[in-house]
Amino acid sequence: MARGVKVYVVTRDPREHTDGYDDQSEVEIQEFEAVGIQVLMCTGNHHRKLAIIDRKVLWEGSLNILSQAKSREFMRRLEDGGFAVDLFNFIGYEKYM
Repeated sequence: MARGVKVYVVTRDPREHTDGYDDQSEVEIQEFEAVGIQVLMCTGNHHRKLAIIDRKVLWEGSLNILSQAKSREFMRRLEDGGFAVDLFNFIGYEKYM
């Protein structure tokens, strides 16, 4: 961000969480926004675990990358082949940029 890179986080709407996770989610969203990260909220119980970097690199897998420090889950990195652009377009993120 110090270099002017735009960062977006797409996450579940806090109202779709229960058991106090709604409050925790809202606090984290506010912290992201306070440092200049644009947060986009999805509804419909999405549970995607993706990172798209510069529409060139796609990270996908079972690891919840914003909340795990110790896990046996995985992420797979795909570069080239158009995977990142294809997924970006399929999900429809362009409308938010």
